[in-house]
Amino acid sequence: MRTQKQLAFYQSILEALAEAGCPFCRFLKDYQAARLQIHSNRQFQYLCNFHTWGLAAVQNALTAAEVFLDLVEKSAIVTGEHPSCEICSEVAAEEDRRIRELASCIHRTDVTDWLRKDAIFCIPHGTKLRHQVQPVVAARIDAIIDNHRRQLIQELETLHDTPQTDRPGWGALGRAAEFLVSQRGLHV
Repeated sequence: MRTQKQLAFYQSILEALAEAGCPFCRFLKDYQAARLQIHSNRQFQYLCNFHTWGLAAVQNALTAAEVFLDLVEKSAIVTGEHPSCEICSEVAAEEDRRIRELASCIHRTDVTDWLRKDAIFCIPHGTKLRHQVQPVVAARIDAIIDNHRRQLIQELETLHDTPQTDRPGWGALGRAAEFLVSQRGLHV
């Protein structure tokens, strides 16, 4: 596998508002990559399927080999439930922090402008955020999700109804997948 290094990481969820798509997905995707890169010197007890493959993708071969050697040496046939994936646990905790961060800033002028003009949420993150805000803001989040849903339906119908040779790009499928379940690897 080829190593994929991230160049910069967000420090605040507010930085991710300037980018397209769900800001939580964008922030957490970078956070997740950083966790995989940073933990190269740490021993893991267990990694889920996604994060095992992710480690192979973001680390250099020598570092990944050291981590995998440790995991393989202590691996045993696991029956029943697996222990919790350490990266999944860290991403979930960071997700909670960032949802609380945005909820605490929801009445700032720049955030309200973003909510009015450019906001997009995936269903999982929009749902979590709406539970942390006042009812009027929750209604706005619902409207944002509903508008995005309608947009995706139009894109998917166009993709479905266009003859195979004339089909537009397949980006609608990725946007639909993110809308439904968030970015790959952020939710199980």
